[in-house]
Amino acid sequence: MMAVALASVGLGLLAGVAVYEVDSLVTSRSVRRVALGQLGLAPRSTNRSRWSVKSLRSRRAERRRRDEISAQMSPALSMIVGNLRIGRNVLGAIAEITDSVPEPLQSVLREIVTDVRLGGTVEDVVMRIAEREANPHLKVVASALSLHAQHGGSLVEILETVTESIEEEDRLHRDIRSLTADARLSAIVLMVMPVVAVVVVSLLSPGYMSPLVTEPAGRVMSVSALLLGAVGWRWLRALGQPEVTA
Repeated sequence: MMAVALASVGLGLLAGVAVYEVDSLVTSRSVRRVALGQLGLAPRSTNRSRWSVKSLRSRRAERRRRDEISAQMSPALSMIVGNLRIGRNVLGAIAEITDSVPEPLQSVLREIVTDVRLGGTVEDVVMRIAEREANPHLKVVASALSLHAQHGGSLVEILETVTESIEEEDRLHRDIRSLTADARLSAIVLMVMPVVAVVVVSLLSPGYMSPLVTEPAGRVMSVSALLLGAVGWRWLRALGQPEVTA
């Protein structure tokens, strides 16, 4: 009975590792629902398109795009501030640096310049694009531009403050990833070791783990192990990814 209990714990840890790794690769809400739905922890969506590989790849690409834009935002703002200091307006500063920044931020800036020249205001266009891209850095910039349009003040000083805030947030994110790397690796190793032991025992003694699926008590312990593994994964993810806001 002790072996069965250990095996159930091992299965739970295996489930925790699998779900943790999937969520590290794709952290969108729908993908988390898919992973948890396989464990019976979340209702399954009736829309099969969310289950498609194309949908998962699309969401991963969107997340990668958001991360790249966030990483490129601080240097771009520094160049915009430099152009404002020499007398250019906001639109002129953005147009001047568009060809100097890499993709995907380059296409975002080019779209801002085009839309403003078609009659929109800078702050409204930036806010609309920020909401579409779901990028918090762009939203902060849009809020700063809106604040300047409504209340005036030195736009150079406002954008410098925004740039410093974004740089500090990015630095905190890097520090958090570095500080939690050892803990996350240790947790994965500790979770994998019992699973390896269960696999070795199953190979050496075929059928030894069959009570986990054939006996009522074994099935109960298997389900409990899966639930505990999912709870452990959520806990590890919450501890390893604290929220940082500018």
